[in-house]
Amino acid sequence: MANVSNQLDWMNKHLVLLQYKTVNEAVEQEMFPATTDLLELAEKYPNSEDFLHELENRKEYKDACSFLAYNLHHRAAVWWSYICVIDLLKELKKAPAKPRDIDDIGKPKPFNLPDWAKKPEGLDQPYDVDKKLAEFRDYKDKAFAAHQERLKNIDPEIRKSCEEAIEIVMQEVRQKHGGKDLFDLLNSACEKVVRDHNQDFVIDVANSPITKAKKELQDKIEASRKETIETIKAALPKVDLKAKLKNKRSALDSVYSYIVSPDEDNANNCIKIGNKGPDTPEGLLALVAFWSFGDLAPKGTVVVKTPAGLLGNGINSLLLMLALAPGGEKKLKERYETYFKLGYDVAAGKNNWSKSIEEGKAPHAELNLYENLEEEAAVSKDEPTQTQSTSPNGNAQSSAPAKPIINRFK
Repeated sequence: MANVSNQLDWMNKHLVLLQYKTVNEAVEQEMFPATTDLLELAEKYPNSEDFLHELENRKEYKDACSFLAYNLHHRAAVWWSYICVIDLLKELKKAPAKPRDIDDIGKPKPFNLPDWAKKPEGLDQPYDVDKKLAEFRDYKDKAFAAHQERLKNIDPEIRKSCEEAIEIVMQEVRQKHGGKDLFDLLNSACEKVVRDHNQDFVIDVANSPITKAKKELQDKIEASRKETIETIKAALPKVDLKAKLKNKRSALDSVYSYIVSPDEDNANNCIKIGNKGPDTPEGLLALVAFWSFGDLAPKGTVVVKTPAGLLGNGINSLLLMLALAPGGEKKLKERYETYFKLGYDVAAGKNNWSKSIEEGKAPHAELNLYENLEEEAAVSKDEPTQTQSTSPNGNAQSSAPAKPIINRFK
């Protein structure tokens, strides 16, 4: 049974690395924040393994991950969190997130009319005004000739009386319209319709008052936008890219060292490096590792017990950060499914740190991360890690003998 903590291959059938046999125990002991629906589900499936299987059957991977975060053995939970971060880094290595320049904030985008909305070429044939007028006049002459023929069939006396009445009306119209009677006005209106058909109303758009007012407003908005961007740039702290990359790498080194040897020194390293970048997956992972230790004051004279649920909260926050990370090849649901499957194998003992220890190489070292950090070896010498560290080539090294796992670690 020597080194049994690192020889976990025998645990491959049941979720032997769960801390609590029932869901209610996880709720009471670890403050698992179960919703009303989950509590009702737990009444039907009170056993932790059955509960997880049902969540998997329902494809509720996010809830399943949350339950694992509060129920996994703490050391195994840190390993699970670590390999989830590695999985995202592999994803981003294949499909990096596209950075967005701060200067693009609020910048107007050109409007491109989609092809389906464009007018097909050749749809309108050239409009021959003279031809259309000739056709109209020919139609008018024929209609008037037919009208004259119909008038011949009317009684002469009745026709004469009607024509006299019509002439009185026409005289009134001519006086008001410059000598044009109703027939002349109708003819002019019809010919205008023929001339104007399918012809756009032409105005000088470029020099119109509306165009000028629009440009003035756009110029004011753009000037205000640029001023705002400059203010934001001045207010934001400058990012030290080298230091940020170095902290990310150091966080992974520290977490792996802690997983291999979860002692006070390595826990202390995790809190130090985690506090330098809690807004990054690597930095939050380091804090998760520290919270798993069970003592908030390592190397102190008094044990400050970690509050129940703090580790689970941290892992849930980390998984959400990973699932929402821009870039990569997977969507949020796909990532949660992947993380659940990784966690399930960890809980069953199929996935653990023993193989990497035997090979003497940390999993994150194989990714060749942060290769754009210049003079990597020189930077690494500036801040050597304590106790057990990981060298730039990924081999585990020890500057001091590894301490046994203290009883504060659950």
